Amino acid sequence: MLYMKTKWDREAEIEIIEEEEDLNSDPYDFVYSNIPTTTNVLEKEANCFFCQATKFKYETEGLCCKKGQIRLANPHTPPELMRLWTSTDSDARHFWQNIRFFNGHCSFTTLYCHLDSDTADMRTTGIYTFGAHGQIYHNIHSFGNSH
Repeated sequence: MLYMKTKWDREAEIEIIEEEEDLNSDPYDFVYSNIPTTTNVLEKEANCFFCQATKFKYETEGLCCKKGQIRLANPHTPPELMRLWTSTDSDARHFWQNIRFFNGHCSFTTLYCHLDSDTADMRTTGIYTFGAHGQIYHNIHSFGNSH
């Protein structure tokens, strides 16, 4: 029991209950107690026959390219960007040291496409799925002055 005086000079009893705990125990043991000891690996699945995309088990055939109906263009890397990736000169080093800044600026793009109304309708599909027809356009606008 611990006794203390209040500002009214009346004694109040405060009971302190101490549990017997090991003082050397790690208070965060509960975090590590449920970590699995085994690693689960997905079974190998054959790539798409048409576009060679990597598939997951039970993924339907042609989900990636509609059984060869959709062909993605292989984008050409501009020579200046390729130089920044491969060179060791000062502006390439500056590019690598500030890659997050440049990536952030390039992520401010606008998207334009024609939505697939069959898959974008939650009333018929149950889950909203973003599907586009034709080409998808990314427009990167200048962040500087427009004059």
